[in-house]
Amino acid sequence: MRSRVMTLLIVGSVLAGSCGGGDSTGDTNQAGSGERELDRCSLISESEAEGWVGPGVSAAPAEGFDGEPDLVTCLYEVEDTFTSVLVQVYDGEVYYAEPGSPSRTGEDLAGLGDDAWTQAGDVNFLQNDWTVSVSRISGKVTDAALLEMAELISSKLP
Repeated sequence: MRSRVMTLLIVGSVLAGSCGGGDSTGDTNQAGSGERELDRCSLISESEAEGWVGPGVSAAPAEGFDGEPDLVTCLYEVEDTFTSVLVQVYDGEVYYAEPGSPSRTGEDLAGLGDDAWTQAGDVNFLQNDWTVSVSRISGKVTDAALLEMAELISSKLP
């Protein structure tokens, strides 16, 4: 499972480079970790996630490229299954795809954050200078469940 998450993080980083966003400050910190303190895994508790991801779900930062916990992600997965959801919360408009950008695929969503869009297996939004992505990695987590997770995150962002 972790290798699939690493692949997703690598692919996401490559694709994100074409989104017109990114950390241009020259800071050596992980892009999107920002100045504002936020425990990404505190936005949806394990008990809240069970209703969407499944019983026995655990929440922990995904492993970054260097083997250390990734500061902007939280992986929700059920042990011994192929069910997992990756939540990424970036401080700033990091990897944000502007409307009309070729990197922005799917449909626009109304009523979520300042700007939002979705495609099968993905909900993305911008709110209060936070960029959020909720992505189904594997399993039978529905698109409606991903949207509900995104809405809960939206209600808890500072």
